[in-house]
Parts: sequence; structure tokens; C-alpha cells
Amino acid sequence: MTMELKNMTLDLEEELVHLRRYFHMHPEVSWDEYNTQKEIMKYLDQIGVPYIKAVKTGIIATIKGKQSGGKMIGIRADIDALPIEELSGVEFRSQNKGCMHACGHDTHIAILLGTAKVLAKIKDELKVTVKLIFQPAEEFIEDSGAAYMKNEKEVLECDRLIALHIWSKIRAGYASLRYGPVMSAADTFDIYIEGKGGHGALPYQAVDPITAGCELVEAVQRLVSREINSLEPAVISITAFNSGTTSNVIPGTAHLMGTARTFNNELRNAYPEMLTRLADGVAKSTRTNIDIAYHMGPPPMINSDECVDTGRKAGEKVFGKEHLIEHELQMGGEDFAKYKNPKCLLLLGGGWPEESRQYPQHSPYFDIDESVLKLGVEYFVQCVLEYK
Repeated sequence: MTMELKNMTLDLEEELVHLRRYFHMHPEVSWDEYNTQKEIMKYLDQIGVPYIKAVKTGIIATIKGKQSGGKMIGIRADIDALPIEELSGVEFRSQNKGCMHACGHDTHIAILLGTAKVLAKIKDELKVTVKLIFQPAEEFIEDSGAAYMKNEKEVLECDRLIALHIWSKIRAGYASLRYGPVMSAADTFDIYIEGKGGHGALPYQAVDPITAGCELVEAVQRLVSREINSLEPAVISITAFNSGTTSNVIPGTAHLMGTARTFNNELRNAYPEMLTRLADGVAKSTRTNIDIAYHMGPPPMINSDECVDTGRKAGEKVFGKEHLIEHELQMGGEDFAKYKNPKCLLLLGGGWPEESRQYPQHSPYFDIDESVLKLGVEYFVQCVLEYK
């Protein structure tokens, strides 16, 4: 079956590229994936795979053959894009201004649709039932799609889940499947500073939220270097600082935003108290009021051993043993971690040979080598065949 499967996925290559480019040209941000949902359903109708709508813009399809027993495996793909203006210059660049598939979810959709087509052709050879999970809103950290999709009956019935993520920093032809942690928790926070506005020439009559914000940024930078074990992977980043509108007015408020990352749940639970403690100290010294709003995102993505065991058997047949690697841990988050089922996430290499073309996820120049799309399909199908 291995050689037959390779031939089937090779025959699909042109169609996979077409699908990926369509979704790349028509990206939609989290919870607004209505056209994406429509096109996925249209394709599933064409290949005769039944499905239901789920969680607003999501879809769950089912493939069950005559020999499918009691076991059930779910394969998940995220379908949303990012609010980024594309600068890649590719001929199939985004047609939706200010929106781009800069994280590769367009490839995930194409790969799962290709998987559906192959599995539908061989469904009567399958020993298990397969659920195809097209999930919205992975990028919406504060209210992501997995938080809802994980509770759907069809998902809860799955004995295990598998997923992949295209990765531009891994060369095409390679893939990474680790035991244990893969990606970190990904939380966000807002910092609201209230001061007292005034004239820029008379700062003593005002309470300056900008200087308070600068002091707090400096204090936050010391958290990781001075309060967290240096052997513990941890990141706290201030990523936005908004205050004021003109040159001669001290504003009354400031709004800062940021993200906190770790693989350690104990440390993760301590982050809100750490930030609040710093904010209280800065507020007292600067005469401001500072409030912290901490938003829990996805927990650390930790692969289940039994899923990796099966995935590595499949991966060695697809990529070859020497091309199945263990890539470094990633501080990026992945809401696939929210699902309750045993699960594993494979990083599918999609990087160009030239390092200068390997733009990271979330870059406006992000692009991947489309030759790996067929490898993603082959991996998913092989995982289904290996699961007994």
C-alpha cells in the first residue's frame, strides 16, 4: 500500500497546489471564515464525503468504510488567516486587503481536503472511522476555536487526534515529530495605565502614564532574567505601547499589550501575580493607577507517547527515517493543545533550500515550498492505516 499511496498523492499534487493557492488568495480572519467554510463543503460534496457544520464556521466530516471497527481517529486542520498585509509578491498573493495566510493554514486546509479524497477512495479498506476536523479561529488567542470544537460530540468520540503544522524553518522533505513538549503555552495580557493629562510644558501638573509605562516595561524585562530559572524556557514580551496623540500634550492614559510563554504550567499560573506585583509597585512610585488583564491562551502543546509511536511508524515510511527529526522546541503557541484527546502534532518542513527565502511564520513575506503538500496527505493517510 505504501507505493500505491505515494502514487495516489503524486497524482493529487497539481490539485493540492490549486487548492492551496485558492485559499491563499482568499484568506479570512478568525471567526469570519464563511467563504472558506463554503469552499470546503463544496469540495467535500464533490468527493461524496458527508459532513456537519460545527462551531460557527467549522466543519466535521466523516469517512467510514465497510471494515471500520470501533476505533476512531480525528485529523484536524485550522482554517483562519491573520490580519497582515501580504508583501510576498507571489502571483497568487492575497486578494483581501489587510489579511493573509501568513502561518500556513491555507496549506493545512488543502492537505486535509486531499486526505479526504484519498481516504474516500480507499474507505472500504479502512479498519477505523476517520473524522476530518476543519477548525476556525486558531489565531484568536483569547477566544480560539479549539476551546469550542474540543467539546463537540464527534470530536469527543475520537480515541486520538493528529495534526500537522507547516514549518518554514524546516527544509522541505523533512518533518519533526517529538515526544513530549512541542510548543509553549501562549497567553496574552493588556496593561491599562491611568494618569492625569496636562500641558507638555508643565509636567509637574500632570501624572504621566508614558513614564509609568516605560518604567513598567523595564521592570517586566527583568522578570525572566532575574526571577525565573535560567534553565527554564520563558518569554514575556511587551508588544504594543499606545499613548498620546500630539507633541505638546501629556496624555491621561496608556495601553500596553504583550504575551507570556512557557512550557511549565506552574510558572504559567504565576505570571499574572508577577505582572500585577510589578504594576502595583510602579503605580505607587508614579502616582498612576495600573490594571492588568491577563488572558489565558492555549496551554503547552504536549504530544502523547502512543500517538507519536504510531506517527513515527507512518512518518518513517513517508519521509524516510533519516528525514524524520526532532526540531527544537518552539515558543509559539498552538490551540490544538486545548483538545482533551490523546494527540500529537507533526511539524511538516516547507522551507526553501535558500535560507534567505525561509521567512518565519507571521511574516508578511511568508511562503512555503508547495512540493510538500503531497507529503502531508501521505502522512495523514499513513497514520490512519497504521492505527489499529
